[in-house]
Amino acid sequence: MPEKLYRFPVGPFNYSVSSEITAVRQAVEFLYADYPSLPENSWVDFTLRVSPVGRFRWLRRNPEAQVFIGDFPPFPSFDQRISPAMLEWGMNWCIWLNVAHLIIFHAAMLEFKGNGLILAADSGEGKSTLAAGLSLAGWRLLSDELTLIDPDDTETVNGGLAVAKMVPIPRPICLKNESIKIVRDMFPQAAFSHEYPDTGKGLVAHVKPTADSVHRAKQRVVPRWIIFPKYVKGASPTWTPWEKAEAFIRLGQHGDAYSVLGKKGFQTLADVISHCDCWRFEYGNLEDAVLHFRELGNGSEPC
Repeated sequence: MPEKLYRFPVGPFNYSVSSEITAVRQAVEFLYADYPSLPENSWVDFTLRVSPVGRFRWLRRNPEAQVFIGDFPPFPSFDQRISPAMLEWGMNWCIWLNVAHLIIFHAAMLEFKGNGLILAADSGEGKSTLAAGLSLAGWRLLSDELTLIDPDDTETVNGGLAVAKMVPIPRPICLKNESIKIVRDMFPQAAFSHEYPDTGKGLVAHVKPTADSVHRAKQRVVPRWIIFPKYVKGASPTWTPWEKAEAFIRLGQHGDAYSVLGKKGFQTLADVISHCDCWRFEYGNLEDAVLHFRELGNGSEPC
């Protein structure tokens, strides 16, 4: 099958994606249906290609493929059946490897009524599950995997503090293993990709972002809350205030871009932390968690 090219913007970045693999083409056409197409002569920031690899690959029982960012393969070759999932991780790597003017953290970001939310957690602690639940319950998805903060785009808040804004890059939300069924059962209207087994993270599937999140991708927002969620089976929703100094250190462990920017990055993050309410949030049921966050978004103090 001949290679097919897709060009579309995600927030401030323009992507070019090409592949001859049917599963990749189907996934891009489904998950990115709400994104505008870029003209052929438009500038692109990142060029990705997902290609079959290996000699006599048509004779193999499980043909392999590889993601290329430009001419660089960031990952080893993999089973071609998980190519769409690997493309999504490659799109994340484009930003990790190339964007140095923004502060970047491995964290989700959302918005509700003009207030920004950062969800920072280690892998397996329920960040993406919670982000998916919130985005399907009325919060605007800014990003599932990466939180981007622009030190040069600030808004003056009460008290005269200039706080840097978050940069939306809404893309499909990656859910893993049991989280897929949890979100699918709670939100039957959600649009899911195919499921991809035996990835490095187990079984994964992607939730298509809402059209509203995609169409408002240029609307930046100041963060209001920094929350460290953790899923604990059977636990009741529990909020614990987190000291700002500790939150600064913990958030810093989810990325190092602020240190790359030196004093400017340090001061930007310090101002963000100063403005935000910082909490730890433990939950054992997604429906309960979504209700608690709706109360938070409507102005209630966590308790």
